[in-house]
Amino acid sequence: MYARAQSLLCMRFLLLHNVTARSEPEAEGVQVSATNGMKSVVLIVSKSSRAGQMLVRRMEKAGYQVVSAKTDLDAVECLGRHQVEAIVCHTQQARNSALKLLEQLRDRESDACIIVVGADEGAERAAALLRAGAYDYLTLPIRAGRIEESVRQGLDTRRSFIQVRELSGRLRSANEDLAHERDTLRRWSQTLAQLNHTGQAMAGTLHADEIIRLLRGRLDQIVKYDRLGVLWLEPERIWVYTTDASNEAAQEEVKRTLIATGRRLRGASSASQPDQQGSEEHPTEAAAVAPERSAHVLEVPLLVAQGQVGLIRLERERGASFHSDEIEIAKAVATSLALALRNAETHSQVQNMAMTDGLTNLLNRRAFSTILTREFKNTERYGTPLCLLMADLDHFKKINDEHGHLIGDRLLKETATLISRAIRAVDVVARYGGEEFAIILPRTDTEPATILATRIREQIANHVFVVNGAPVRLTMSMGVSRIPHSSVTSPDDLVSAADAALYQAKARGRNCVEVSPDLLTHAGAASAGAGVVSAGSESRVYG
Repeated sequence: MYARAQSLLCMRFLLLHNVTARSEPEAEGVQVSATNGMKSVVLIVSKSSRAGQMLVRRMEKAGYQVVSAKTDLDAVECLGRHQVEAIVCHTQQARNSALKLLEQLRDRESDACIIVVGADEGAERAAALLRAGAYDYLTLPIRAGRIEESVRQGLDTRRSFIQVRELSGRLRSANEDLAHERDTLRRWSQTLAQLNHTGQAMAGTLHADEIIRLLRGRLDQIVKYDRLGVLWLEPERIWVYTTDASNEAAQEEVKRTLIATGRRLRGASSASQPDQQGSEEHPTEAAAVAPERSAHVLEVPLLVAQGQVGLIRLERERGASFHSDEIEIAKAVATSLALALRNAETHSQVQNMAMTDGLTNLLNRRAFSTILTREFKNTERYGTPLCLLMADLDHFKKINDEHGHLIGDRLLKETATLISRAIRAVDVVARYGGEEFAIILPRTDTEPATILATRIREQIANHVFVVNGAPVRLTMSMGVSRIPHSSVTSPDDLVSAADAALYQAKARGRNCVEVSPDLLTHAGAASAGAGVVSAGSESRVYG
């Protein structure tokens, strides 16, 4: 379709040019070349010296630069030495000779205008020569001015053809450029869509690990890499992934690099530029793992409000280095990643504030209830034991009354630290309210729970608290409850049972650990003794 449109354009241009040329008076004087501004070069090919000389004189008189040849071979050699624009081939009775010359010129892709001069051998011979590439066929004898007119028209047509050919070439080149730009725009459109989807996906979660998982799964579709590392400075976290999961050495190498980068960034002076790492490509040698291997490395800072909060690092062993388009893509990804991780960090901080006691930094009662419910369900599902300790500082009201609440708060924080140091990593301690603490012991039976409670009680009793330079002693009473138990069907029942055991410890003289044998039954009996509101109530008369 393109070739046909090109041909039609050429024909239209030539017809228009010919009509215009005929409507203007014929030019006189020197015939100028369409390519170099010099005289047009005409080649005369004739085995007849007399005819050849006659043609040479007429062409020179018409203002052309003339070269001559006697044979087809000489003619072909002249084409190599001169910039021939027109060829006048005189044939006597050698029809095949003219056809052979036309074939040779066609094989050389010559654009010279070819005019054949010879005897009148009929329309069929003339048509054969024209089909072979001749511009005109003139029969002898030739009237005055006829051959000059034919050469001039042939050169005009050749000039028009060259212009159309050049225009066609420029048009083809423009179309190729447009096709390339179209493909480039299509790829960029797809890339931008992927970037948008990646940014939306990362912004759609408030969990840092999930954000990095989404990044890992989507970034490889946009920028090819062999290793991905992400450094987050505050609090420091490092994520490393490789396309070859079995290459643990490469993962450790990237991790060590990011750790060192984190130390350098935190230790950098405040005067250093936030984008010190830049977004340029830094090929580095991975000598720590494989000295013979080198990788292309792209590091882009994670920026929030012009401050660097982290770094994304891409490494590629295979293929070319990271080009400018990939660097811009990495910058866009880094912007979305930094905002997503900052949102996740802020959310985590808010969650921690909502779940943490502001004074002791222990979990608060809300968090305690959530975790106790979860552990209670796990116990019901798997049949593992679960114990709960309820602890209360004895006579703590006297501390507040005698020394003030600021001193009381300091002692509560110190007590929280002692308890936290005494429990296991799987255990959970919370400030239940006032000077009361709750400790959840997953997968723990009554005997080890009682041992732990006794150890905590002894540590509190033996610890020397200092108030205004003077030693102060505190004691703690503790109650223990356990499931599975037939009387406990909910987390509230478990708390009530431990509460009742705690009251029994208070009733026994304080500074002791009490285990509720029958749980709710004993809790009710204990409540009836000293005017204490039933177990599980918010009111307390402990001291």
